[in-house]
Amino acid sequence: MRLLLLIILLVPHTILFAATSEQIDLENWQYRWGDSPFLDGKPIWTMPDQENHDDWQSIPNPIYPPDRQDRENIWYRTTLPDIKLVDPVVFISSIDLIAEVYLDQQLIYRFGEFDAEGKGDYAGWPWHIIGLPDDFAGRTLYFRVYSDYTDIGLWGEKKLLERSAALLNILNNSHSDLVISAFFFFIALIAFAFSAMRGDNREFIYLGLFSLASAGNLLGESQALQLLIYAPLAKTYVAAISYFSIPIFIALILNYWLAVQSGKLMLRIAQMHMFYVALCLVLTFFGAWHLAYFYPIFDMLFVITLVVMLWFCIRHFRVMNTEQRLVMAAFGFYAIFFLIDMIIAHGLVPWINFPLAFGGLIFALILVVISLRHYRQIQQSLKELNVLLEKRVSERTAALQNYVLLEQQRANQLALINDFSLRLETLISRLQTTQSLQQAGNMICQDLHSVFAPKQLRVEIINDLADLSPNGVLNNKYHIEIDNLQRGKQTFVTFELLDLSTEISETRDVIEQFIFRAIDRLSVTLSGIKLREDLHIMSFEDALTGLKNRRYFDDALQRELQLAERYHQPISLLICDIDHFKQFNDRFGHEAGDLALSIVASLMLEHFRETDIPCRYGGEEFVILMPAAHTQDALDRANTLLEKIAAKTIVYQEKVLGSLTISVGISSWDGRGGIPQRLLQNADMALYRAKQSGRNRIEVSASEN
Repeated sequence: MRLLLLIILLVPHTILFAATSEQIDLENWQYRWGDSPFLDGKPIWTMPDQENHDDWQSIPNPIYPPDRQDRENIWYRTTLPDIKLVDPVVFISSIDLIAEVYLDQQLIYRFGEFDAEGKGDYAGWPWHIIGLPDDFAGRTLYFRVYSDYTDIGLWGEKKLLERSAALLNILNNSHSDLVISAFFFFIALIAFAFSAMRGDNREFIYLGLFSLASAGNLLGESQALQLLIYAPLAKTYVAAISYFSIPIFIALILNYWLAVQSGKLMLRIAQMHMFYVALCLVLTFFGAWHLAYFYPIFDMLFVITLVVMLWFCIRHFRVMNTEQRLVMAAFGFYAIFFLIDMIIAHGLVPWINFPLAFGGLIFALILVVISLRHYRQIQQSLKELNVLLEKRVSERTAALQNYVLLEQQRANQLALINDFSLRLETLISRLQTTQSLQQAGNMICQDLHSVFAPKQLRVEIINDLADLSPNGVLNNKYHIEIDNLQRGKQTFVTFELLDLSTEISETRDVIEQFIFRAIDRLSVTLSGIKLREDLHIMSFEDALTGLKNRRYFDDALQRELQLAERYHQPISLLICDIDHFKQFNDRFGHEAGDLALSIVASLMLEHFRETDIPCRYGGEEFVILMPAAHTQDALDRANTLLEKIAAKTIVYQEKVLGSLTISVGISSWDGRGGIPQRLLQNADMALYRAKQSGRNRIEVSASEN
């Protein structure tokens, strides 16, 4: 009723201003990292003398600003266009996470509470209507933003328009969500009604719960709901818990339809997401984490879940019946909608108002049709079963003896596979404690035969990591694959059971099915070990230049200083900076700049000793740690490096871009007395003097002259 009343009140407003209700996207944004100091309660960064400050950088859209580096405070600004509006407002779809809005130096809007350090608690993700005075035209609008979330900035629409137009836009953006959520509630009602009519009612219960979760997600994210009740955090909780629950019921639905093919896979996926929802509620209730942190983790987990379920469905699609194929097709369609929505939500493509709800509605409607058809078929089958029951009883009696023999066979097979599984789990537990892929491979070669005992086994490591299709058989060999970050799936271990052909066909089939499951488990475990190795390497290496990164340098500096002090050996430190690199980037482009950085890094790797440690310190700045090197040694190396770099011609896309020069600052310790605590700072000060003295030169720290 409140929503209808609001619409009725807006109708005359809309007619009155229909001719002037322009909607202009705010453009020409600039950003500035950090938080402004305040003078007499007014932010200094909004004052006229700060208008042309060098720290203000242009950005096409106030999201995903570059060079965040764990910073949590940022300012955005834009100049409001010169248009005439009767009741002007700025509409923002969402802010990560809290903000204050200033028109010039006047605070006009606040969402969340900033403390003395410029921080604050998460308060939800509502939309924002920011009222403006009549003389807004041509004035500067500032946004003070704090976010300890993965994203920081203004999301979705950023428009200047009439207040009535903003409210109508909200209603227009929400009507489809409200209608679809009503459909979901209707589907849930039908599903629960049918579940009460059937003995085995899991199918309709899961469908009803899925519909309720989808409806809750739509209502929680509906912009119109904020017009009725302004409770952003509660609204976000409704949307989040509903959203986090959707994969639970999808997995349970797929588990119902594909119980034979999936085993416990879908059930385990559902249990995993149940645990995630419970963890989210507990941690947010006790204030350990705020709700926003759970979204990126869930999206990553959900993408993995969707990929696993899609892979499973595609793999078993051929052996499914018609109903199962329809369920899988509906799920595949919905999964694609989810993946597209996540791509948009994480800024990988420009933001649009993507209709995820339609994908969920189509999925639910198809499930309703299939479930009702399945229900009708079951009823028909029950009638036919009653007619044939007496005949089947006699047939069953005749086949009882054969059945007992088969059951004994199956029991033996299950006992064998159970033994295999227990041994496999023991092996996997031991593998997970290994430190390297090679160590894990050696363990498999030694212990895999014990998993399949008393079967004879031959195992071999493929050192070249050959490319073969997953779970295939080549020359009577099974192969275990790993996921390589650079080269994709590759074979790591091959093995074969030498006496498998002596078993009867049923036992052989059961053993082969277990082999493929074991291959999957071992592949996942080995891929995790490989990924752990790769991530360990990547965490200390700069991806562009191949040099060690700043994190590695910080550890190496402390280690080498301790060794130098312990053994009274000299040590030198060089800091190098490419001269006028920003102008080079601006003139030739960032790709040419990246090439130049790689060339300089290659020259450093070629030039310095094997014991020296060249690292990329950040941007166009490099550091070289030279253990057991006196000042003169470092100076000689630096002079030669200056000559090599100045003599190197940069060629990009068959175009000669000229050469670069560098400035170098050197700081050393001769191994006598106490080791200086400011070795790095001294080298940096020397670099500063080299820059101030004309660049393309070397300066030695004053304490070493």
